[in-house]
Amino acid sequence: MALFPKLKTGAATQYPATASLESSTHVTRFVDGTQQRFRRRGEMVRRWDLDLSLLDEAETRALEQFFVSQRGAAGTFSFADPLTGEIYESCRFEQDTAEFEASELFQNNGRLRIRTV
Repeated sequence: MALFPKLKTGAATQYPATASLESSTHVTRFVDGTQQRFRRRGEMVRRWDLDLSLLDEAETRALEQFFVSQRGAAGTFSFADPLTGEIYESCRFEQDTAEFEASELFQNNGRLRIRTV
């Protein structure tokens, strides 16, 4: 399985990195107005928002090539949590397009959102 590329610093992203842990909940509403809730998935879903700013050309190219090789949200890959270092074996992008913009000489910016499968 492919491993998400690291930046030249050895990190997966720059800080501050944000992560969230979510579960999918099903809500059944009854005629009398009461509700019953239960979790749909057995596992929680982890999400990371990667703010990638001030990247050089090589880092930007590596991330773009990796995104294309994964076919956007279609592919799965391993990702090292930037906050804990734990490796999650089955992750994917949440978007089908990745946009990186050049702001100044050798300074590119972009955002990616990754989640566990």
